[in-house]
Amino acid sequence: MDELYKRALAVMDDNFGHMIEACLASSARDVVTARDLHCYYQNGKVYARSKLSSTLIADITVNPNVALCYGTSHMQGVAKVLGHPTLPQNAEIRKILKKEMGMNYDEYSVESDPETLLVEITLTKAKTYSRFHCYRIDFVEQTATRDRSVPSFIYR
Repeated sequence: MDELYKRALAVMDDNFGHMIEACLASSARDVVTARDLHCYYQNGKVYARSKLSSTLIADITVNPNVALCYGTSHMQGVAKVLGHPTLPQNAEIRKILKKEMGMNYDEYSVESDPETLLVEITLTKAKTYSRFHCYRIDFVEQTATRDRSVPSFIYR
């Protein structure tokens, strides 16, 4: 793994390694839908909560390719349903989400509801910014590029 890719991953951790409210877009049958939701980034993956009856779950069942937008950063990836948060295989990510999302976790995740689900998005590409640089990240190839540009309105 080259140093620039490592630095880009560190920027991803800084920017998204905590609870954020991002816009998640999905598409099925030539209809694009988008919604704001709370999510969390860790190790090239984004985790969010949803419900079995939601449009998101219906969309990713047909087409798992999704896109996220947070401010001027955007990401693309492949979504999959992990199942209910209380399933044994979700114990580790559930614990992290509860810690990172605090009261928001319980407010938006009704674990007594069997329709509550966790969604994992494995990122394929991302574009994000540090204070002085724009990073374009290819998670599949494990490469990154960087240029000296920054959206000035973020840091005024």
